[in-house]
Amino acid sequence: MGTGLLIVAGVCALAMGAAPPASGAREQKPKIVYLTFDDGPNGANDPRLLRVLRGQQVQATFFLLGQSVAADPGSVQRLYMRGHAIGNHSYTHTDMTHLSADGIAHEIAATQRLLSPLGGKCFRPPYGAVNATVSGAVAAQGMKMVMWSVDPEDWAHQDTGYIVNHVLTHVRDRSVVLMHDGGGNRAATVSAVKALIPQLRARGYEFRTVPSCRVPLRGKATGLAAPLAPAPTPTPTPTVSPTTSASPSAGVVVP
Repeated sequence: MGTGLLIVAGVCALAMGAAPPASGAREQKPKIVYLTFDDGPNGANDPRLLRVLRGQQVQATFFLLGQSVAADPGSVQRLYMRGHAIGNHSYTHTDMTHLSADGIAHEIAATQRLLSPLGGKCFRPPYGAVNATVSGAVAAQGMKMVMWSVDPEDWAHQDTGYIVNHVLTHVRDRSVVLMHDGGGNRAATVSAVKALIPQLRARGYEFRTVPSCRVPLRGKATGLAAPLAPAPTPTPTPTVSPTTSASPSAGVVVP
């Protein structure tokens, strides 16, 4: 086909609605992943984890326990000043479904007072245990429920390779990944995070903090509110597996 015919064919193709050249195509949006950590703050694990996140220039979301914050009040500001988002994980890590609405409200409010003004308006129920009473109490406190969609069960599998493989196998755009910085030695979790970040980036993912947990960073954070009295000891409840009610079909809020 001669040059003239090629030009004519190209004009006809454009007139018929053919796609524009690849060079003019809209740039594809990056995929998003949210790294979240429960059960902290933990003075033994957090320094190592924060060094990894800082070295990789990644911000994560930490769901903190009120009783642990009360034991280490400076932890909230340390996390906040490094650009991380902070969420509420109850005061005592009890199964909320075994408490009254007032008991749930006290667990949330006592913790939120300790996190204020640096904690966001987000709540993650321990064990992912939720019922209508829990949902109503969380909403009444003006909080947004944040669950997860990828759970490598690092609390049970302190095996770096297992954690990395599980996350890479199950991660999707806008996945919320659940891991833990509290509850024991999390050396394998820290190592897994260090390995995961570059691999996820290579797959086109960007790291974000959970929107409802974010509080804009405005200079040096000071003036934390005085803590409330500790929450009352809840009625003893049976041991619950950390995976109970925790699945995308069980009310996961994806940011």
